[in-house]
Amino acid sequence: MSSLDAPTEGDSRARARRRAFYARAHASHPAKRYIALAAILLVGLSYATLIQSFSWNQTSHYDLIRSLDQDRTPIDQYQENTGDKAFYKGHWYSARAPGLALFSLPFYDVLKGLGAEGFTDRHVAPPNHPGDEMIYLLGLWGSVLPGLVLLALVGHLAESLQPGYGAATAVILGLGTLTLPLSTLLFSHVLTACLGFAAFTLMWHERAGPPNPYYLGVAGLLLGYAGASEYPLFFCALVLGLYLISRRDSFNPRGLLLRVGPFVLGGLIGIVPLLLYNHYAFHSWTHLAYQNIERQQQGFFGISAPSLPVLATLLFDSRGLLTLSPVLIMGGVGTWLLYRRGLRAEALTIAGICVLYFGYNAGYYLPFGGGFMGPRFLMTAIPFLALPIALALKRFPGPTIALAAASLTTITIATITHPLIGYENEAVVFVRYLGKGFFQPTIASAFGMGRGWGGIWPFLLAAGGAVLCAILATARARISTRSLLWGLAALAGWCIFATLGPTLLGIDHRGLLSIVGAGDNTALNLTLHNGARYPLRALAPLAAGVGLLALLLAKLLADWRPRARAADQRIPASR
Repeated sequence: MSSLDAPTEGDSRARARRRAFYARAHASHPAKRYIALAAILLVGLSYATLIQSFSWNQTSHYDLIRSLDQDRTPIDQYQENTGDKAFYKGHWYSARAPGLALFSLPFYDVLKGLGAEGFTDRHVAPPNHPGDEMIYLLGLWGSVLPGLVLLALVGHLAESLQPGYGAATAVILGLGTLTLPLSTLLFSHVLTACLGFAAFTLMWHERAGPPNPYYLGVAGLLLGYAGASEYPLFFCALVLGLYLISRRDSFNPRGLLLRVGPFVLGGLIGIVPLLLYNHYAFHSWTHLAYQNIERQQQGFFGISAPSLPVLATLLFDSRGLLTLSPVLIMGGVGTWLLYRRGLRAEALTIAGICVLYFGYNAGYYLPFGGGFMGPRFLMTAIPFLALPIALALKRFPGPTIALAAASLTTITIATITHPLIGYENEAVVFVRYLGKGFFQPTIASAFGMGRGWGGIWPFLLAAGGAVLCAILATARARISTRSLLWGLAALAGWCIFATLGPTLLGIDHRGLLSIVGAGDNTALNLTLHNGARYPLRALAPLAAGVGLLALLLAKLLADWRPRARAADQRIPASR
């Protein structure tokens, strides 16, 4: 055996660490494992209660599903209900990649066979928009199920990394990031994020043991189909490909052939549905509907050189990723902790996916993707960045708990009020609608319970139960006074920035200019969009208040348990 074939001491130590993590995770208390599972299932149930309002992206997918069901690819007979479409050789086509529609097609046939269309006609939730309820039912398969699987995968890996913290990490991801609103909409982002992270999970496990070409082949298959569902997933595949070849004990011609070969073959098989769709629709294996949209013809499918000002809007404006989900900052801290633990390839893979996605999105002509509460194109990177939160929650509990509670508050309120805002200054409506008790319709609304507090209770009950189960399933860590103070400082800093920073630093204005550049000349009109100069001036303090309560409660619980044990030990045994 050559020196290249032999595993290095560093590789052996890294695999030993991974095996130790798995052993500790499997040794956790059975009751807590069931509670952790209940937490994840309740998050999925909360997704399934919401019937989100009409949007072009959803109807474009829905139109394609209905056309494919009739053995057609054009959406001519449905195209009036969406603007996400492309005109090619006399026909209208959905501008969406076909993966989600193909994945949802069998479920659509089942729904039709069960008479679901008649059911949705009889149970219409306000605002009574035709098709919303069928889109909701399709979303149970196309978005809610992938969202649930994604949470289970992240929870599993997080529990392996930091036993006792997997459920909390999954619930933070599921209710405190864009995973929540995107799992309630018939968009492709959660499906593709699930496929991408599932591939990473398989590759992580493969790396912990001997080379396994079957794992790598399935990982390639998942990434290929993810690319057929959302084209930028090929960026994720590129980084995971580098992760694959970085295994030093297989970095030789034979090892590369046995590991890269199945990965590439699986990827090629995964994109076959896209190639067949292109050939059937456009009589070309490589033609994409995007090529017939004028703005997508600039640069590389609408992507030009990354812009730092645009990156600032993606992260820090009033609907920026870190503004609404500040807990993801602790994901960055956790990635550093992961690197320090010796899992350097995994940490660099997470960092690489985030850098690549932030960079590509910062060069896209429409950074936020139109009407949505956050930068939805970054969804693929979010579960990767959320995974190391488990480490941060153990090492830095004060800041992580405080920012997690603030994130759950902002994301939840935005999702249940008006997630499809189109402008930064429009974020002010989140608290306005909350104050009026006006929410997105739920399954209860479809049975006549309206859009007020009487209709939103199923979501609140499921989400609240998920948070409670996550608390019960999480290992108790001591929160020192220093950690508590750091948590208060992090919470105060975020609150001040979210309230004032986007406006005073001109970040919101830069975001609005991007919308103007994309063709919407009304973006700067505050009155027209019911906007405000400081859109989060009510939401940020409210979320900070919830973060403060969560931090103090966590401190009390952490201090109460040792005192209770000490008191028990002082009680003499009964005779």
